[in-house]
Amino acid sequence: MKRFFVLFFILLLMGNAQVYEAKWESIDSRPTPQWFKDAKFGIFIHWGLYSVPAWGPKGSYAEWYLNGLLNGDTARLQYHEENYGKDFPYKDFIKLFNPISYDPNKWADLFQKAGAKYVVLTSKHHDGFCLWPSDHSRGYNSFDGKANRDLLGDLNQAVKKKGIRSGFYYSLYEWEHPDYPENVPLYVDNYMLPQLKDAVQRYEPDIIFSDGEWDRNSAEWKSEEFLAWLYNNSNAPKDVVVNDRWGGETRFKHGGYFSTEYDPNSGFMNEEFFKRGWEECRGIGKSFGYNQNETLEDYNTSEELIRLLVDIISRGGNLLLNVGPKSDGTIPDIMSHCLIEIGEWLEINGGSIYGTTPNRIMQSDSIKFTLSKDRKTLFAFVEKFQEKTLKIRGVNASGEKRIQCLGSKKKLKWKNKGPDLFIKIPNSFINGLKPSPVYVLKIPVLPYLNDPEVQVSIKEEVAEISITDYNPMNTYLFEIGDTIINDFSRRYKKPFKITKPTMFHMQVLNKNYLPSNIITLPINILQKENGLVRETYIGQWDNCSQMVNENHTEESIVYDFTIDANNKDNFGYVFSGYLEINDPGMYEFQITSDDGSRLFINTDLIVDNDGLHGRQSKEGTINLKNTRYKIVVEYFERGGQETLDVKWRGPGFEWREIPAFKLFQKSD
Repeated sequence: MKRFFVLFFILLLMGNAQVYEAKWESIDSRPTPQWFKDAKFGIFIHWGLYSVPAWGPKGSYAEWYLNGLLNGDTARLQYHEENYGKDFPYKDFIKLFNPISYDPNKWADLFQKAGAKYVVLTSKHHDGFCLWPSDHSRGYNSFDGKANRDLLGDLNQAVKKKGIRSGFYYSLYEWEHPDYPENVPLYVDNYMLPQLKDAVQRYEPDIIFSDGEWDRNSAEWKSEEFLAWLYNNSNAPKDVVVNDRWGGETRFKHGGYFSTEYDPNSGFMNEEFFKRGWEECRGIGKSFGYNQNETLEDYNTSEELIRLLVDIISRGGNLLLNVGPKSDGTIPDIMSHCLIEIGEWLEINGGSIYGTTPNRIMQSDSIKFTLSKDRKTLFAFVEKFQEKTLKIRGVNASGEKRIQCLGSKKKLKWKNKGPDLFIKIPNSFINGLKPSPVYVLKIPVLPYLNDPEVQVSIKEEVAEISITDYNPMNTYLFEIGDTIINDFSRRYKKPFKITKPTMFHMQVLNKNYLPSNIITLPINILQKENGLVRETYIGQWDNCSQMVNENHTEESIVYDFTIDANNKDNFGYVFSGYLEINDPGMYEFQITSDDGSRLFINTDLIVDNDGLHGRQSKEGTINLKNTRYKIVVEYFERGGQETLDVKWRGPGFEWREIPAFKLFQKSD
């Protein structure tokens, strides 16, 4: 009877498990597992045949050695000829890749001392060489080569024994596969997907870092099918984590957490980044794979990396810090020493890092913050104590407890003055501190309220506003238009209607909590006159000027600057219409794009983000009066990722999307 009950209980759990369909809408509904958001710090490892030559020009990725040989990189070709001979094929490095000093337990011990909570090893990079005995590798793997070892499996086992989460990196595309790119369906069906699934079933990864996705769209990679299988049917843990690199169109849109690379400033503090979580990956130096051409000045110090970690964590991200082992299996001293020093700092200050959330309410100059999960403890990161009294703008402490500096037994007196916090810093405290790149103050605070969940339903040119999480114990202040929330703002009591297009603002108050953020939503009650003309272009260009000199293939009316999901590669748009200004003053426009983009007001070029490049942002400013202005946004995409995001800010409001009710097809 007991055995029957256990079986029934297991079947009941299985019946209640979420089943994901092989389409982005379903896959994207899966929340990022909390363990990843709590982990904060992971170790990336790039190791493979490229670790044998271990060379690239300064500032380049050493793991792209083969790509350089294939594409006429003069520096790499010269190095290769001088050291291995002109006719030495890259694949013969399999005979020289001999990690005789590889000790996975020693690696795992180092990563534990570093304070890392997860580890990601390259199972296969773009060169196609596998670090496990893949049956689909045609013998091009570490088990069948000189190494004669399952390098991925051994580290996976050692890391998990330490209680650290373990996963792998996998490149979807390869530089030298006989079926790629000549026969992509054959490559995907007979090689890539079976190989990737094999690694999942063998090693049950906690995390999968996909890469090389930019060369094809997600449909060609069959990424939706793979992820549905991963979540529904594979041996992977139910809380397996994946990134967003699953096709040329997926970064910052689909999959799992958002990933940045040597670009931490792309981790914006916006709702999607908070919801998904994000991760910056980078090496200790300029390369991921070990590059013997790098010198001491090419490496970051542990102090610099600790400050980077703090910055990323304060904005809700994770840091995946890379080490590049040598081909013999040893991790260079400059890297291991750096990891140990980071671990020593985390040993003291880890409470302000692990399991915290970004502080979305209080902001204060250059001081960065994290917040405990119960929102009752604010951690403030300070690089130096220079004054006898430290002023933290926009922060109030709470209760009777004194403020503590982590790593110090002394308690600090404090006092709130208006919106600011003043902390006394006696000389005895400063003299007793050990040197540190960043000090952490533990501050008791009132927890803040969640943002209100506002629902806007528009029907027959009337918008109904309602609160889906309404709590009668709270006060809901709101304003319509561009009026700032204040003590005299209107109180929400029940759903109400708005009959004109406008902006809606709301904040939640409760005397026992800090107020919520002020949320702002457009009430897009649109007329026939609203909208933009979007012209679609098909082709390959180096800049917007080349694109607009050709004929467009399609024309449609749209209400924002979004990219059509049906367009994948080698296309472009020209959006044109009129922007209505009701408040005169200085306005700033921003375009984030991959590839090029430009924004014109009348005939003036305000934002120039043109050319071939990855995801980047540019801004421009103009003084505008009360009238309608011609607005034109040009954008083109040439292979790889595609991104277009247009924002503005002006008198009385910060960065936000241009609301549809401000855009018109005609000037009057």
